[in-house]
Amino acid sequence: MTVLAFKLFYDGTLFNGFTGGAGSIEYYVRKAVKNFVNECTLSKASRTDPGVSAVGNVISIKYSGNHELLPGMLNSKLPGGIRVWAWARVNEDFRARAAVARTYMYITSWLNEDLELMRKAAELFIGVHDLVNFQVREKGVPTVVRIDDIQVSRDGANLVFIISGRGFRNKMIRKIVSSIRMVGLGVLGIDELKSLIDAQLRRPIPPAPPYGLLLLGVNYGVNEPNWVVDLGGVSYVVNYLNNKLHNTLSSSYVILKILHEFMDINKLFSHI
Repeated sequence: MTVLAFKLFYDGTLFNGFTGGAGSIEYYVRKAVKNFVNECTLSKASRTDPGVSAVGNVISIKYSGNHELLPGMLNSKLPGGIRVWAWARVNEDFRARAAVARTYMYITSWLNEDLELMRKAAELFIGVHDLVNFQVREKGVPTVVRIDDIQVSRDGANLVFIISGRGFRNKMIRKIVSSIRMVGLGVLGIDELKSLIDAQLRRPIPPAPPYGLLLLGVNYGVNEPNWVVDLGGVSYVVNYLNNKLHNTLSSSYVILKILHEFMDINKLFSHI
């Protein structure tokens, strides 16, 4: 039995979410895998919504046999907008879903929101809270989550949010971003937001649009795989970010943060 983990990049604007039927990212990944493996079990770190992109989502594939399924093999069968850029052989009990932290970026236009007030609002989310007001309820899914950090910054005409935590529920990040912006615009009071976070007040928050959201990276702590970088996959991602997604994100700050902090491009290309 072989278990491999892969780091996955995709442009979410081209596909119908990560999980789903024809047109989803998972559909194309499974289709590519079937060219080389008859049967497999697939686990994913995050089920991103339609319109949400990723630089470092992680999947793991478990299948019979000892032959290795390399990134170049999968990339030759994947459509444009999806690429594997790192891989690792992992233990049989490894599951991509069992990550200890996930980091997302959300970028949107700055509408003269009060930046300091938004940072105070962001601090209220840090820690363990029952965020029932900040998710789409799903039967059997817990509402209590842990958020490790939320950074809010301005880059010219853009607002940039960096959010990290163990796991997030359906639409949760987009609802958190929306509520912080509402505070910055004076539409939602900081005390009212605290009551919503503490679940003392019950009121649904509308989610921000999906197209500004990217899954930057996934962390497994002491179980972090020993990743092997595929330079062909990295080159594709770098070019894609600097071209197509650059036009969507319209922020050199965002591109540089992705490349240098989450893909460590300087280190990667020192091997070329």
